[in-house]
Amino acid sequence: MIKLNQQLTKNLKKDTEKIFYKKIDKIIHSLIGHKLITFTVIDEKLKFCERVYSNNKKIYPILGQKKMPKNIWSIKVLKNKQHFVCKTKKDIKKIFYDYETIFTLGCGSIINLLILFQDKPIGTVNILNKEYHYSSKDIKKIDFLSIYLIPFFIKHQSIMKKKV
Repeated sequence: MIKLNQQLTKNLKKDTEKIFYKKIDKIIHSLIGHKLITFTVIDEKLKFCERVYSNNKKIYPILGQKKMPKNIWSIKVLKNKQHFVCKTKKDIKKIFYDYETIFTLGCGSIINLLILFQDKPIGTVNILNKEYHYSSKDIKKIDFLSIYLIPFFIKHQSIMKKKV
C-alpha cells in the first residue's frame, strides 16, 4: 500500500487530471483488473454526471452530460451512499441502459466505486470486466483510492456549475 501511495503522490503537484486519472487506472488494473474503466463526476444536485476519464474513448468518450437514472442503482449509490457491484450480465441488463455496448466489450460484471466528500456523492469510478469477475471483496482492495480523487472531482464540479 505504501508503494501505491508513493506512485500516486509522486509529481502530484505537476500532474494534470489526465495523468493522475491514468495512474489510478493502472493501480486499479493491477489490484483487481478491468477491461473498461471510466470516472464520472456528479453535479452537486445529483441530477446529472459527466465522464471525465475513459480507457476506451471511442466507445465511452469523456465529457458530455448524462442524466442520473432513477432505479435501484441510484437508490443504493446516491441515496444510501454505498458502492455498487453487479456480478452478472442478467443484473447489468436490469439496471444499465447501455448493457448491449457493455456486453460487446466482453464485460459482464461492474463495480461502481462511490466517491464521497462531506458525506455527499461527488462521483464514481466505474470498473468493468468479464461476468463473475468482481465481488464486494474487490471494493476493499481499491477503496483507499477514493480519497485521492476528491480534489479532482470537486474541481470538475465547479466547472459543471458554470455550464448549467
